[in-house]
This record gives sequence, C-alpha cells and structure tokens, in this order.
Amino acid sequence: MARVNNEIQQHEVDAVVQFCDENNIVFDSSESGVANARLLHDYFTQTWDEVITPETLATAFPQLRPRLKFKSAARLECDKIAAANPAAAQQLVAWLNTQGKKPGQLANSVDDAYYANLTLLLAEISGRREDVSSTTIRNAIDRISNRPGRKLHYVEAPRRTEPVSAAAKADDSTSANWLGRDMVKNSDGSLRSKTPAEQRADREAAENAKQMQTATSLSKSDQQWKSMALEACRYGTHSEQAQISRVFEQCVGAPWREVYEAVNQVRNALKRKKELMPA
Repeated sequence: MARVNNEIQQHEVDAVVQFCDENNIVFDSSESGVANARLLHDYFTQTWDEVITPETLATAFPQLRPRLKFKSAARLECDKIAAANPAAAQQLVAWLNTQGKKPGQLANSVDDAYYANLTLLLAEISGRREDVSSTTIRNAIDRISNRPGRKLHYVEAPRRTEPVSAAAKADDSTSANWLGRDMVKNSDGSLRSKTPAEQRADREAAENAKQMQTATSLSKSDQQWKSMALEACRYGTHSEQAQISRVFEQCVGAPWREVYEAVNQVRNALKRKKELMPA
C-alpha cells in the first residue's frame, strides 16, 4: 500500500520493533540503532514509499540487509540474560553509565566489551538472587576478578608516547642554569640565589593560584553538568520525566558529568522512539 504521507504511524513502529527483534537488528539509542532507524525511515518514506508492515519489511529485507547493523554475539548473549531480569539489567546499565571515563573503571562504550561486562555482572548478581546495589556490584566484581574464567573489561591507561614528562618539559632549569628559577638578577646584572623569604613567598603564591584556579574551574564545571542533568530530567511527559529522574536519583553521588551522561542517554532513547511516531 502506497504511503499517504511521510509521518510514521504507531502500527509501523510496532512492526519495525518486531522485525528488528526477530532478525537481531540493532534498534536502540546507540549509534548503530540510530543509523538503522534512519535507514528504515528513509527507505519507506523516500525510496519505496510504502507503508511499513511485516510483509513490506520482509520484502525489503534483502535490499536493506547489507546496510543494516546487526547485534553481535556478545550483544545477543547480554539480551538473553537481561530478558530474564529486566529490572536488574536496567539498574546495572545506569551504573555502568557512570564508568568508563578513567583508567581502571569498567569499560562502558557500547561495544562487545560493554555487553560482556553487563552479562558477567548481571549473571553474577542474578545467580545469587541479590538486588543491584553498590555493595552487590562491588562484591560481584571481586568474585569475577578472583576466579578462573571470563574477566571484566577495564579502561586502559593511555600509553606514554613521550620520554619526557609534562612536568619536566615545563621545568625551565637547564644544565647551564642549574639553579633555574631560584636565581634572580641584581641591579648590576649579576646573579644571586633567592632568599628563604623570597622562595617561601613564591611557593605560597603558586599554591594559592593553583587552589583558586582548581576551585573555580571545578565549581563552574560541576555547576554546568548539574544544570544540564536537571534540564534533561524535565524532558517529555510526566511518565518520561519519571523514567529519567529514576536514573538521576540512582547516579547522584557520582561526578556531575557522569550523572548528566546517564540521564541524557535515557532522554535520547525516548527522543529516538518519538522520531518513528507521528508528530
């Protein structure tokens, strides 16, 4: 049946969700899921100009297959175990969103490492019939780390590419001027060492400047991320706001940037769902 307009109807969204689920196609707020949603939308509103139904999706599948993004084996394994305990899976997803920023934290980029981490933690906690909390997560990590078998994936520290550290490069002392900044010029051009009082004043001034700069930048940065997180909580209907706020409450206590990124992921997922629905 030819399309009447380009607005996607709810029954078409339902057909797409079922189609993607049956064929292991990524359909979520990830980069791959967004690409798939855009491909399906454009194909049925521009290329073929047909209403989306299970039948038209099946007919279009051979043409769409080379450009669609499919779930990996790690994603399929994760989806299977998450389906058995969706509430715990959702809580672990929110917690993993606070990770991945620093070396030593669990990897949380949406790839096989992320799904492997989620699978291991969910299986460990669900297998003991425990609730998801900071304590049960920490205990699960300890057990997985100290037994044979599959391991969790962590963010690696960046490899050092320069033999000279940043601090050494910033130091203007040289072999020709081995006292460096501790030397000052007299009025006649000769050099003398700084007095203890001058050295102490220099140290105090540098420390005060460092503390002021750090406090100011952290305060402004935290305030900005907090404001953005609170703004994300105001998105959408009351039901959508409630979903975002639950994630916000679970993440409070983490750095404000991580809180924002967690709630923003939920907001983006809700936005993506609306893109395939009538305005």
